[in-house]
Amino acid sequence: MSWRSRLAVVILAGLLAGCATMQRAESRHRLHHLVVIWLKQPGDEKLRQQYIAESKPLSQLPGVLAYDVGTPAAVKRSHASSALDQSYDVAIASVFESQQAFEAFLKNPEYGRIAKDVLRPLVDRYTVYDFID
Repeated sequence: MSWRSRLAVVILAGLLAGCATMQRAESRHRLHHLVVIWLKQPGDEKLRQQYIAESKPLSQLPGVLAYDVGTPAAVKRSHASSALDQSYDVAIASVFESQQAFEAFLKNPEYGRIAKDVLRPLVDRYTVYDFID
């Protein structure tokens, strides 16, 4: 085999390996799931803490990489902003291994039980934002 043929084989192998790596990387995009929640009794600190405590077992379900839940932060800002919304009671920021992992999470019977039977009875409304990185 000539040096040109060898070089062509090496270049082709590198390109093919790069394509395979790119496909694997694309399938590994994490999914971020943000939920902003308004409770039926707005501002009720006891209910806020109940919601937070009751939602924590969701962090242990398969596919969950991170699960943070809390109440609005009282950040002092030098300028008021009409974009800042602190009218909500609880927010959840969770990260999943992938979109497929999140879709499996949504089908998990434990998620269904906690969401339907434990959390939703406390909730007036909620907004969800999902994005991948």
